[in-house]
Amino acid sequence: MSVSVAMHEIEAIEGLLSPYVYYSYEAERVLAALRELKDALNKMDKHRIRQVMEGLSNIESMAAPYRGYDFVEEALEHSKRLLDELRKIVEV
Repeated sequence: MSVSVAMHEIEAIEGLLSPYVYYSYEAERVLAALRELKDALNKMDKHRIRQVMEGLSNIESMAAPYRGYDFVEEALEHSKRLLDELRKIVEV
């Protein structure tokens, strides 16, 4: 169940950030990490999932210059839920 929830959160973040990929280097970095994460989840590669989790753990610092925009705040909420689900996956 956690994998499907994680995929849903990934898709939500991608939907929020993809329109800004050409305007923000940070958005491209997050989207690239999410692509790698989706691949790792499809293969259930827990080592790679942990690596991507480490990279995504600093997402709030990457988003700092853009705080206050509704889509950024919503993406941060989805990222928190995503990290919670990923923790469940790698602990099992």
